[in-house]
Amino acid sequence: MFFIIIYKIHIIYKIHKFILYKYGMELWMVSISDYESGFLDSVYVISHSKKTVQTYRSSINHLRKFTQKKFKNTLFEIISQIRSEEIDVYDYLREFIIYLDKLGIKPKGIRAYLSGVKGFLRYSKIKINSDDFKHTVRVPKLVKTREIPLDKEMILRVLHNSSSKIQTAILVACSSGLRIGELVQLKVSDIDFDHKPTKITVRANTSKTRQSRETFITSEATKSLKDYLVRYFEYSEINDNSHLNDTYIFGRITKKGRKSKTSEFSVDSAKLTLQKGLRDHVSKIPELDKTNENGYKAIHFHGFRKYFRTIVGNVSGRDFSESLIGHSFYMDTYYNLTEESKVELYLRAEPHLTFSDFKEVEREITNLTVKCNELEDSLMNLKQYIQNKSIEPPTELVK
Repeated sequence: MFFIIIYKIHIIYKIHKFILYKYGMELWMVSISDYESGFLDSVYVISHSKKTVQTYRSSINHLRKFTQKKFKNTLFEIISQIRSEEIDVYDYLREFIIYLDKLGIKPKGIRAYLSGVKGFLRYSKIKINSDDFKHTVRVPKLVKTREIPLDKEMILRVLHNSSSKIQTAILVACSSGLRIGELVQLKVSDIDFDHKPTKITVRANTSKTRQSRETFITSEATKSLKDYLVRYFEYSEINDNSHLNDTYIFGRITKKGRKSKTSEFSVDSAKLTLQKGLRDHVSKIPELDKTNENGYKAIHFHGFRKYFRTIVGNVSGRDFSESLIGHSFYMDTYYNLTEESKVELYLRAEPHLTFSDFKEVEREITNLTVKCNELEDSLMNLKQYIQNKSIEPPTELVK
């Protein structure tokens, strides 16, 4: 009787393994879905980044396909075997990296997917020692390619060939260093036009680092932004605009210059709209429609952020530029400037961030002309003095 019971248990186990192998995905779909959702929810809680969740979901999908192809088994069953040490987790990850590499995924993408997979395995109570992983699993090295640097002439040509919305977005991006995600989530209430220069508050929930900060925009960008708000949102410099406080500046608008009737706002949709608008305008200028070595277009919104970092870093210092764009840097905890110092440093960089403010150019020319005239007058007086005193003038003055 005992052997019969053992035999039946063995048969049930065999049937269970066969069903799990043959129909495992269907039978466990609900539990797998719930399990993965729990993991992705735990990822979202950390930074509330939908993009990170999307990347991690893709990581699990790749892992599932790899597992099915390599082991002819379900992901849950493999996880159980890793827990019981039937499968070595480091061998498993090494094979997964090779699988991704053969798919033609670039090193940066492999590292992103690997990060998601390691997080999922750890969520599944599988221990992965960082030192052991480093010494036993080889990850493709990142390839750093050269990017075409943006200059003022390139950006100015794009501005001249863009719509008012894209123009304004470019000017704000180039003079503030905002990420595109922060740019599209700007509300009217985030802009302080009374401050000189105009100040922008980046809310913590819109920042990649989840830290609030302040930055500025130039007078040129301020004028463009005000004109844009007047045209599309009936902004007034005289009347109260509090009813516009929660309005997303770069949300959806109609071609007739009225606010869209669609009340829903999507960050991803707003980003895609700006990016596509920029690509469409740049593609019409063959000399500017260049591609970097990495395959991406040379002119893009992240390039405007890099332009800002370069210009402000060169003129006003690296630490100041890093603080404006929201980057952490060595000893940044102790970097704390007064408002007056911030304004002074930004105003020093403003002329270099200005593209077509002809009044400013004319003012500079006028100042230079005045100084030149003063120097000529001084030189004439000096020559007259030398003549009156019968002093032999230097050869340089005679010329």
